[in-house]
Order: sequence, then C-alpha cells, then structure tokens
Amino acid sequence: MIKRMLTFLLTLLAGLNVLGGEVEDALQKVNAPPGEFVRMPTTYIFQRLEREAQNSGIPILGSFAIQARVDGVDTRKISISFENMNMLEALNAVAVSTGTVLGFDGTIAFLGDDSMVEVATVNVVEEPEEEEDDGKGVQFSDVDAALVFVETGVGRGSAFVAEQDGKTYLFSNQHNFMGATQLELLSMHGGPVKFDRFEFSRTRDLVRFELNLKKNKQLGVLNLAEKPPYIGQEIAIYGNSAGGNVATELRGEVLGVGPYDIEVDADIVSGNSGSPILDFEGRVLGVATYVAFGLKFDKEDERKQIFRGTRFGKTRRYGVRIPDDGWVKVDMRAFLNQTYLIADTRNILQIMHILVEYWNGDEDYEASARQILSSYSSRSDRVSAPYEFHFPKTEEEIRLMVKAFNRNYQEFVGLVRNEDFDKKELAKISNPKSLVSTSKLQSLDYHIRTTMLGKAKKVHDDLAGYRWMSDYLKESAEPLDEMASELVRSLESEKNLGQRIKAVM
Repeated sequence: MIKRMLTFLLTLLAGLNVLGGEVEDALQKVNAPPGEFVRMPTTYIFQRLEREAQNSGIPILGSFAIQARVDGVDTRKISISFENMNMLEALNAVAVSTGTVLGFDGTIAFLGDDSMVEVATVNVVEEPEEEEDDGKGVQFSDVDAALVFVETGVGRGSAFVAEQDGKTYLFSNQHNFMGATQLELLSMHGGPVKFDRFEFSRTRDLVRFELNLKKNKQLGVLNLAEKPPYIGQEIAIYGNSAGGNVATELRGEVLGVGPYDIEVDADIVSGNSGSPILDFEGRVLGVATYVAFGLKFDKEDERKQIFRGTRFGKTRRYGVRIPDDGWVKVDMRAFLNQTYLIADTRNILQIMHILVEYWNGDEDYEASARQILSSYSSRSDRVSAPYEFHFPKTEEEIRLMVKAFNRNYQEFVGLVRNEDFDKKELAKISNPKSLVSTSKLQSLDYHIRTTMLGKAKKVHDDLAGYRWMSDYLKESAEPLDEMASELVRSLESEKNLGQRIKAVM
C-alpha cells in the first residue's frame, strides 16, 4: 500500500513537472467520464477520456489524444472509478492503476516509464503514430469475460454476467431452460459457472442466477444502462448464434422501444437467446429474446395491402428489458418441473391427435401412428420411442393408453374384415337413418371414442386449473389448451362409422 502511495506521489510530481502548457491547464477544467469501469481494457478507457475532453467545448482539446508508450499497457484490463475527478486527476489515476507514469507531449498525454517522462520534459525527438479510434464503440475484448454459454441437453443458448442492485447475476431467458435435462453454464474463458440462487421474472421471459465472484474468478461483469434505450441507438450483441458454441458479433440499432421490449435490426437467431444487447459504451440495454415472423394473410385480406412494402410484414427481432422488481426466488427444480409438465403435456396431446386421426382413416397419420403403437406397446430396448417423457408416471400412463387403443383398434379391424362389407352395406351404414345392425362395431367404435375423449377432457381441465409460476410459462401452456380443446371438439362430433370401416378394410 505504501509503495502504491509513493508511486502515486511520484507520478503526480512527474506530471506536475511537465505542466504549464495550455492543454494541462484545460484538463483541470474538464470532468472525467462518470461511473465505475470494471475490468475494462485500458485502450477503451483511453477512448472514453479522449471523447470526454474533445467534447468539452474547450478548443485546445479538439485534437487531444492519449497514448501508451509502454508495451502491453493499452490491452491491460483494470478496474477504476473517476468519481468526482477532473480529467488530469483521472489521467493520474489511470497511470497509478497501470503502474506507469503520466507525461505530456504537445496535445498528447502518454503513459510511460520514468525515463520517457524525463525525455518528454526536454524534447521529444520522434513522435509515435497516434492510435486511431475505429468508432465502433464496445468491442469483444471489452465484454468477453462476461459471456456465458448455456447447454441444457435439449438446446443451446446464451447468458451474461451483470451487476444489479449491488449483486452480481447471470442473466438469460426462461425459454432457454424449458425441458432441460442437464445444465452446463460455461464461461468464455473456460470453467463452469457456479451459482448460489435461481430467480425468475414473474412478468418477462427472463431468469437470473446469483453469483459469488470469489467462486467465479474468471468472470467479468457488465453494467446495466442507467438510461432507457432510444430509437436509432447503436447496439452490439455478443452470443452463441445458432448454438455454434462460438461467440459472434452482431451490430445494428434500436428500431423500437416499449415498456417491456425493444426491437432491433441486428440479425439475432436461435442460440442468441440470452445474449446481452449493449449500447455504444458496453452497457446492457436488454436481453436478446425472440423473433416474430412475417405476417401472413389470405389473398383477399385487405390487411395484406396495408403491410405490403413495409418492414412490419417481415421478420422482426426483439429483446427484453431487465426489470428492477418482480424477481422470484425458487428452487430451480420446481421451475424445471413446470417446464417438464408443458413438454410432457404437448407430447401426450400429439400422440392422442395422431391416434385419433389414424382411427378416423387419415392416411397422412398412418406411419406416425404405427410407430407409436409399436414403440409404446413394447418395452424392448430395441424399439426407440418417438417421444420422451420427463415423468416416469406419465410415460407409464401413455403406455397403458396406447396398449388399450391398440387392442381395441385391432379388435375393430378384425370385426370389419370378418363382416366383409360390400359397397351397398357400407352406403347403408354411412346413412345416419340406416337400420343395418352393426351393434358390435358401433359399441367398439363408441368405446374407443369415449375413452380418448375422457383423457382429452382431463388434460384440458388439468391445464385450466394449473397455477403457472410466471407469465411466460402460462403463455407457453396456452397453445396446449387450444390443442386439447380441438381434440375434445373432434371427438365429440359425430363421425362417419362407414368411413372408418372403409379405412381398415
């Protein structure tokens, strides 16, 4: 500590020895950029200081620049705060943090060693080339340590580390963890990310994991933007595009802003879910979340003309803004169980739909139905099931349902083929007023239909009475409710027995 103080005093004295010029005087009137810079490359901090000086309105600073004349200083990552400092104090603080000495050369401030500063007080023989600002703002090297890849066994996504309310969190989307069979959070610099608590947003498709940086020393930390996003704002997105397990850079701008969401034109795709949407300075504006596909209308729909030639008829990309409140702490297993319920219910309804359409004689479902009947009616390891279930009890219920359906269906087929109906008899059976006796077939047909109807109604009722943890999970379950309702309507309607008989002849 004493050594650092002596270094600071020597640095300050070395800086004062070369003062007296207009540039140095002007820097004492210009404030440094506000805020704390956490593990930022020094070159990025240089850019911030240069822009702050050049935009100050003081003419002498119009061509002001900062250079590192000691190898490796400009890429070194440091943590620093410029709170209540003027520009000269900020420059001295950077010198102390990087272990260098501040010197001046005309309109250039530079970081060097003691010998360089002494030469600079006399004369600078050769002026090094001035580093140019590429104007791209935040760079990959500024944020790479805060990026995390998500692997769940059923998909890949993105996440990032940021500070909120004085704590450090890993942020991502809820949908990245739907039906997860494993959980691997891998930091960009290698090593698993260890988290303490899991939280989800009640109102938005977001989750966050509370982190202890002492257990995750390889991680960097991003800051959330203090100001809301605005239309036309430049942005950069870094994440696991297309689940390729390599970080990619996407640039663009903000196209629209809402209370929950922001629309961007950066080409986010699957795998980018959970990526940070960053402003020009590297602060987090939101989380890349979803893509809305282009609107489709019937040929006669007048709305088609309204959207023709506009960007609103094309694919649109959105991010979710991070809320301050509405976060719920819960055991992650409880959250995952609700995602498992959604996945298993979807599988149940799809299996029932395929079997019912097959029973109704739709040839398009024959191959899928035969695969279901052969796989779930057998317990052989050689037979691969087309649907996987998270809950063993649910899978056992499906096996029993499929076996019962298969038994009844085979009996139905046997009766039809034994009867050997001709066309006239089929025509009479197809007539609702027919008096032709088909009591066994009608009874079996009724049994198959009512059994499936009862199961479809139970699924529908269970969905209607279930309490979902978050709005996102509730929205994810709504299509399932519609699937169940459609299945119930189909089974309740009067179906043509003659058509089903003809399909199995």
